[in-house]
Amino acid sequence: MAPEFVLAFATGQKVEARRSVEEFKTLDLPDQERRKWTIRHGFYANMGGFVLQPRESAAFPVNSKQLLWLIKRGYVDYPTMTAKEVWDKSKADGFQKSLTCLQTGWFIIQIVGRAIQRLPITTLEITTLSFVLCTLVMFTQWANKPLDVESPTILKSAKSTAEILIEAGPAASQPYQQTPLDFVDNLSPSWLTEVQPHLRFRTGPKMRPLPRFTNDRFPVIGAGPDAVFLFLFTMAYCGLYFVAWDFDFPTPLERYLWHVSSVAMAACAFIFWVCETYQDGHRLGRWERWAAKLSTSKDGRINTMEKQRRSRRFIPVWEIIIMTPVTVVYTIARTYIVIEVFLCQRSLPIGAFETVQWSEFVPHF
Repeated sequence: MAPEFVLAFATGQKVEARRSVEEFKTLDLPDQERRKWTIRHGFYANMGGFVLQPRESAAFPVNSKQLLWLIKRGYVDYPTMTAKEVWDKSKADGFQKSLTCLQTGWFIIQIVGRAIQRLPITTLEITTLSFVLCTLVMFTQWANKPLDVESPTILKSAKSTAEILIEAGPAASQPYQQTPLDFVDNLSPSWLTEVQPHLRFRTGPKMRPLPRFTNDRFPVIGAGPDAVFLFLFTMAYCGLYFVAWDFDFPTPLERYLWHVSSVAMAACAFIFWVCETYQDGHRLGRWERWAAKLSTSKDGRINTMEKQRRSRRFIPVWEIIIMTPVTVVYTIARTYIVIEVFLCQRSLPIGAFETVQWSEFVPHF
């Protein structure tokens, strides 16, 4: 229904895995040891691949930030797993991926061939092309992510969970929602921690600590090249439906609704990016750092802003007020696009049934 959102999750997970590589470089270890932590390790850790087993306490998963915190304080040893050993746990099928890429690549070549020979392209082909492009980019973002890991890596600690929390001090005094190390990284924002409580959805019995991480964390991408790429790709994805602006539709009303839906999708995506870029700057403290650089009294200014940043909600009320109607409009527009794709099949131009004459691309002497 919305592959661009899945792509955003994939990009966010890649950014967080790469961010863990930079964070692990801060460990007081020889360069050769620090370099053993790769983006594959970051993916593996953030998906719950490492499980902490404290002394006389329940085991629970830890992500890369929590694992780094434990290593720095000597609670666990630095993992000795190599990138190859991490990949050995993956169930990814390279042949299946290659076959999928070949099939999608051939479909793209077919579309290009039809465009060159000026053969009609249907709305179904345009929509399929948008899904294909998202799939290919998604493969590149998840190229180093292990797939369907069943057995995690157990990290034993000589300390109990209670001892770890007591030694952490006031920072660990608040009740946790997911694991005892929520004070290090509470996996926010996510559907489980932010959206469900706000919407007051009923949930099943809560097991604490969580036996595994939920795969619903909203990506915090930041303002780097990945964010720029994702923004441009998302707008290009929405803009792809403008290609069908002058296509043949069964009725004038359907063409008009396609126009409205295409504009609505692009506008909603742009508004979403503006709101998320602004709020993401607060989540990562970007605006505070920039303001501190312009401030004359830096020390007091930084401390005050850091307190404000930590107390600020990941999803504030103003963003909910703006994004609720935007989400509704986007959903309606997207739903119409998907439905109209199949409705158009009842009245296709004659040229839509013609195939590409590949012999015309071969030079004749």
